[in-house]
Amino acid sequence: MASPRASSSPLFEVLGRIPLREHELPQLVPALDATELVESCARHGLSAYVGDALASAKVSLPAPAQSRLTADARSTVAAAVKNKRLLLAVVDALAKVGITPVVLKGFGLASRLYSSPLVRPSTDVDVLVRPSELPRVHPALETLGLTHRPDPALGDVLEDHHHEAFAGAAGLVEAHFRLFAGFGMATYDDEAVQARARPAVLEGRAVRVLSPEDEFLYLAVHAANHAFLRASWLVDLQRFALVAPPNWARVAELAREVGFTVPYAAALDALRATLGATVSAEARRLAGHQHVRHLVHARLFSAKQLTSAQLSEGRVAPFLIRLWLVDSPGRALRQLAGGVERALRRSARQAVGR
Repeated sequence: MASPRASSSPLFEVLGRIPLREHELPQLVPALDATELVESCARHGLSAYVGDALASAKVSLPAPAQSRLTADARSTVAAAVKNKRLLLAVVDALAKVGITPVVLKGFGLASRLYSSPLVRPSTDVDVLVRPSELPRVHPALETLGLTHRPDPALGDVLEDHHHEAFAGAAGLVEAHFRLFAGFGMATYDDEAVQARARPAVLEGRAVRVLSPEDEFLYLAVHAANHAFLRASWLVDLQRFALVAPPNWARVAELAREVGFTVPYAAALDALRATLGATVSAEARRLAGHQHVRHLVHARLFSAKQLTSAQLSEGRVAPFLIRLWLVDSPGRALRQLAGGVERALRRSARQAVGR
């Protein structure tokens, strides 16, 4: 009989059984704290995903917890429907100005990794375009009632960041002009990423998707950059490794090329610490783990730590974690200097606004 580990969390005990060991859920779930499980699902946006798995396994929680889980699941699906609608509207608007974007995360990813895409939580829309296309992106998104929302903490967004934000009644859109920038301002080579992207079809619309290796690395680095704030990002990586495993040697090579070896390795460590042996031993070996870092990650990114999401709260803890995950001392200094500069700029803007 499966039994929960005392040092683990109800959420990750359940997630570790989905999708390959769902037959263990009827014996496992009654031994868990149902209230803690439901609250953790809500915190991480996984109410619909876990609710679907429990229903498939014919497992019910005590009535109050089951009611809360069902209500939270409906909210997750409603938000996913709204963001799906916005994503398709963005793709249509960009098509009118001759742009076929790379669809990042969200419904586009869920439609490839999940049997029920709307159970994956979605809070915004992310697309990747070429920097030269930005002058056409702005008016295209404005036709959807979205307004450009610059970050007051940034100087030159094209130098300091990787996307521009647009928001309105329909939701939030992040138009990436590079895949990612961070961890000491390491960046992807945009043209190489664009060249590796592949054509795809989403709800009858022409889009593009990243190569499997770029996509897995991007998802891993994005999650690490936010100190694994949402367990749903680890679930994405788990399902990616199961449904469409990339060439692990190539992912490790890309991580070295762009300077994301440490955050990539940390994501694999977090997967192992929370969801078990989700990725192959080969993937972890090729990632170039250092023994000391591996031990630190096992504590930093344990199931209990990530369930509470305490490491992701505020500005200080996530910033310190990003410093730890930078590949080299030189880049760590750049990260530190950049963080101080952004904090001072934010304070100055706030002072002016008073």
